[in-house]
Amino acid sequence: MSEFLAAIPFYPALYASSREDEQIDMLVLHYTDGPSLDECVAIFRDPDRRVSCHYIVGLDGTLLQMVRDEDCAWHCGTSSWRGREGCNRRSLGIEIVNWGRLKKENGSFFCWPEDFSTPYGGPSPIAAEGDWWTPYPAGQVEQVVSLSGHLVERYKIPLDNVVRHSDIAPDRKIDPGPAFPWVEFKASMAGVIAGRW
Repeated sequence: MSEFLAAIPFYPALYASSREDEQIDMLVLHYTDGPSLDECVAIFRDPDRRVSCHYIVGLDGTLLQMVRDEDCAWHCGTSSWRGREGCNRRSLGIEIVNWGRLKKENGSFFCWPEDFSTPYGGPSPIAAEGDWWTPYPAGQVEQVVSLSGHLVERYKIPLDNVVRHSDIAPDRKIDPGPAFPWVEFKASMAGVIAGRW
């Protein structure tokens, strides 16, 4: 394991399970639909939520691991990719702290909790694909790129299997959304792989 990955603090989520002999060959990016790393941790420690993820990247780039790589985190839900159902057992999941899609009403923006009635007070939203979205801070994106690169290299994950939650569950999910610089991110992962596998 790289020094980078070994240095990430570990705080266990309540829910994880066996990979049942599946090999890691996917990386899935999500956003949290929430304001902070602490709130995401609380969700993954809530016995009523029954969800988890391997890594969280905070707004300031803080990294936290909540499920060990060798274990299956519960982050994909009903999903399929390239003809295979159920992506949890073969993937690693990264949650990126971000409010996601916003609603604009009477000149103000609102977040999704309580049916988009929570006032949004973050950085100026980005207009894309007919909606408004929360931007990702540059330092946070850099940390996502760094973490992902280390994971892709460690597990030799194919570029085609570096995906968004919206790719594997398009009828249910929209994260990480169009505010995330996906094209540039994939180019960075291609640079990590660079024909090596």
